Amino acid sequence: MLDNIGRLRKPSKITEMITDRIRGMIEDGVLKPGDKLPTEKELCEGFGVGRSSVREALQSLEYMGLVESRPGVGRFLSLDATALISSQNWRLTLDQAPAFELMEARRILEVTTARLAAERATDEVIASLEKLLGEMKAVMDGDMDLYFEKELNFHLTLAGACQNAVLTELVHILIRRVNKDAERFLRTLPYTFELTVKQFEALVQALHDGDPISAGDSMHAHLDNVRDALSKGKTGTT
Repeated sequence: MLDNIGRLRKPSKITEMITDRIRGMIEDGVLKPGDKLPTEKELCEGFGVGRSSVREALQSLEYMGLVESRPGVGRFLSLDATALISSQNWRLTLDQAPAFELMEARRILEVTTARLAAERATDEVIASLEKLLGEMKAVMDGDMDLYFEKELNFHLTLAGACQNAVLTELVHILIRRVNKDAERFLRTLPYTFELTVKQFEALVQALHDGDPISAGDSMHAHLDNVRDALSKGKTGTT
């Protein structure tokens, strides 16, 4: 196992480098869930670093939930370490992704969920969407905070209507990640409120009709507006 470690060359940020190297060994399958880790002494020799740096790195990995310490026995890779690594990498990808890429992914998924919703939405869900749409209409000329709250709930309710838990969760994550930026710029473009309402009316009608193509087209048109708002906000144009 230690043959796969390799000595660290850079003297700076040693603790972070040790942590990253061990995470890499987990991702590459060199270390597997439940494996006992080498001792601090063995890690020091393998990495060519001091014990304090190794100890700090191991404590960091314990804090992340990747490593478990068993007094008198040693340190072990947690059984869900691989899943935790994937989750942390996913969050990092979302945090670092530019708004355009997030919006592109959101559009692909929301158009898909809208189409599925046209095939699967229950009467109760459609009624909930109609209620939210009516509430949006009632406040769009006055209470912008409430308008955007209702619009967000419309998106989240529609995502659930597709009856696919994985798609619903992905849409929820992407919406919440990009929503605040989009909302900030849409507030400066009040003409989009009425346009959004019309697009949502067409979408709800498509759900009533069981028409997945029209439902997807309506959501696509709406998210084009959101994308344009983000683009204008980025360039500073109006």
